[in-house]
Amino acid sequence: MTYRIVVGADGSPHGNAALRWALEVAEVRNGEVTAVFCWQVPFLSFPGAFDREELEKTYKAYLIDTVSAIEPSPKVPVWTLVAEGDPTVALIKAAEDADLLVLGTRGRSAFAGLLLGSVSQGCAAGASCPVVLVKGSAEDQARFQSQLRDQQQPAGSD
Repeated sequence: MTYRIVVGADGSPHGNAALRWALEVAEVRNGEVTAVFCWQVPFLSFPGAFDREELEKTYKAYLIDTVSAIEPSPKVPVWTLVAEGDPTVALIKAAEDADLLVLGTRGRSAFAGLLLGSVSQGCAAGASCPVVLVKGSAEDQARFQSQLRDQQQPAGSD
């Protein structure tokens, strides 16, 4: 039986570190990795503001780009899964038959002071398999926070 690892892959420093770690462990265990990106339709007050199919396509491309940036030529089979809905629920469901669920300690949230994200905490409490939480490097975290600040800064406010 193949050792199966599910990893949350959101492009954050902690998520990237978790993906790297999952790929390394899968290689040692002769396993496979399923990288999961979870998304939700942005809340707006009117229906039909977003095309679900277009969003799903965009997120699938983002996930493939994220995995490829971490490991362009993986030495183990890597599957991608884009899941719409609550990330905690989607990750727990994706890991139902997994041997291991790997997550970053924090995701893309702007709440930089938190030690453990709500998704990581919820998955650690609710998953049916062991859960490993991986922390990204300080350098990656600083770069990510800088990018978030740049994205939130209004154009022309320099």
